[in-house]
Amino acid sequence: MQKGDVRAVENPITAVFDLAEDVEARSPKIRVSIVYARIFIAFGLLLDAVMMLLVSGSPGLSLLLTFLMFFLLYVRRWLPDATSRSVVLALAILAGVFDVIAFRGAIIFGVILVPFFFLGLVAMEYLREVHSFFEYYALRHRIVKSVRDADPVAYVPAGSDSTQRVLAFLASRNPAIGQLLKTPGGAVTPAILQGKSGMMYRFDVVVKRPPTGLRGLLGFGSPGSAIYVKSFTAPPSVSDLQAIKRSVEDISLGTRIPPWRVIAVWRAEGDAKLSDEAYEFVTKEVVRVTLFGVEHTCSLQSIEENPDGTYDFIPFIPEIAGLGPQTSAAAA
Repeated sequence: MQKGDVRAVENPITAVFDLAEDVEARSPKIRVSIVYARIFIAFGLLLDAVMMLLVSGSPGLSLLLTFLMFFLLYVRRWLPDATSRSVVLALAILAGVFDVIAFRGAIIFGVILVPFFFLGLVAMEYLREVHSFFEYYALRHRIVKSVRDADPVAYVPAGSDSTQRVLAFLASRNPAIGQLLKTPGGAVTPAILQGKSGMMYRFDVVVKRPPTGLRGLLGFGSPGSAIYVKSFTAPPSVSDLQAIKRSVEDISLGTRIPPWRVIAVWRAEGDAKLSDEAYEFVTKEVVRVTLFGVEHTCSLQSIEENPDGTYDFIPFIPEIAGLGPQTSAAAA
């Protein structure tokens, strides 16, 4: 790409999309660079750890303290608040200090090797955050572009009720949902589920993809996903949406399966519409659950069936490749 004057802007909207597409085009190269950097640092950390064991006056104690420092910095990312993360960071630094002391007569090497190991672990964590940053914004760009390029009119398919019609619509846009609907036990209609609190909740339909691997035992593998649909005969109120949010969060904590779509579908009659409070809630609030140290977020969505046979979505959520919830490392 030939560089021009970065100050020159002809059309701000077009320029924003051009900039986003340029970043998206360059993101694969950036991802590869980050991977190479992480491999290089990891190799350096391995050599550093070996040198620490060879030079230390107490190899066994040094091994224990080095592993403790690594473990504390590793689990720090999963802690839910800044206070606990600060405490764990302080403990990791303290372990590093004792690791330096364990070098005894060769303490000068400890002063060099241990801080290098500590800073390498911190650098690896920052590189992970940079990678997550690019992954998020590259995905966000694809979503915004798909919304821009999507057909502005979505027609209501045939079906016995609003729930079945919206499922048919989702399946037509995402083959993965269609496969789930064909899987025995994939869709439960109606669904009465128990949350972590012990409360029972009812939805018109819940479509689940179970977790895979050791997700349920150790947190490794695909987390699975779930689609929750609740139908209304009138525009849902803000209290209805709040109840849906609470129930999905409680169920997700109980089943340990994060939500992928949370839908309130209703049929418009006359001049019925969402209240301003409900509109603000559905556009700003999200279902948020933390499972195995990973935060999963999912927007609530109001889907309105219009008398002319079309849908109105608030907010509009395009179907992208794959079926799974949006995730990020748990943070304060």
